[in-house]
Amino acid sequence: MSIVVVKAGLQTSVQANARTGYRHFGVPWSGPADPLSMSLANRLVGNAPTSTALEVTLGGVKLLFSEATAFAVTGATSHLHLNRVSVQPHTTLFAEAGDVFEIGGVTAGCRNYIAVAGEIVAQSFLGSQSTYLPGGFGGLDGRVLRDGDELQLRRGPQPERTQTPARLRPFFNDRFTIQVVAGPDFEKLTSPEKVLGAELTATARCSRMGVQLSGTSVEVFGTEQLKSCAVFPGTVQCPPDGQPFILLSDSQTTGGYPHILQVMKTDRFQLGQIKQGAAIRFILRSPAYALESYRQRWAAYSDWLSEPVI
Repeated sequence: MSIVVVKAGLQTSVQANARTGYRHFGVPWSGPADPLSMSLANRLVGNAPTSTALEVTLGGVKLLFSEATAFAVTGATSHLHLNRVSVQPHTTLFAEAGDVFEIGGVTAGCRNYIAVAGEIVAQSFLGSQSTYLPGGFGGLDGRVLRDGDELQLRRGPQPERTQTPARLRPFFNDRFTIQVVAGPDFEKLTSPEKVLGAELTATARCSRMGVQLSGTSVEVFGTEQLKSCAVFPGTVQCPPDGQPFILLSDSQTTGGYPHILQVMKTDRFQLGQIKQGAAIRFILRSPAYALESYRQRWAAYSDWLSEPVI
């Protein structure tokens, strides 16, 4: 059983669970840029939340199913068609042998996730099948998909048709309010208001490594001799040019730029949906608020998802 990639799109890769436990060796997490959307797609086809799925960046994908199977799509707001008939996201869909599924243009957000009942066969490395593009491992030969690739599938139980409850569906409109806590260098900001509450814009430097923001010029004092330290997805750094940079799932494990903010875990999934031109506002919260917010968010999803992947 397989899926033929007729059109691979701009950047489509196989993602699964984050590659945790190896950051002290310099190995990033990788995994989905938007883990919440991927877990919701897997839920609709009866898979575990971190089962292998396809991460599609800015649409443009066409897939051919060799056999009948169930699949689901979540994430960015996009034009979805099965055999040229419009279909809906967050719904269990059923393809027959020879059916063609397409993701056209993206109208809001950045990335879609396609899950298939069973499992997409992928290469495992250090406990994860996720593709880490800079290192060239995991997924399908450690690379993005290409036109003509054939993805092998392990058949799983075919699920009944279901939908993600409306209250659990994330909504993306290219205007992001991101909650953050103070990073270790926050107190060194000369003008915190330049990054907190101001409307910033995602620049063309926007990838799985991170997102650069324009619309402000941040100054940090007393960091001339700053040593490299650990950073994580959701870290907001301030390079010498003064333009904040948010790290994403493929980011490095250490960095020497000032670490001014850290995105709350409850909001980190949103980072994977930011594309060039999107508007971002940061709101500062306390660590206690961040912890309680995560507890409440997971409580809201716990009846639907079996693991806390958000």
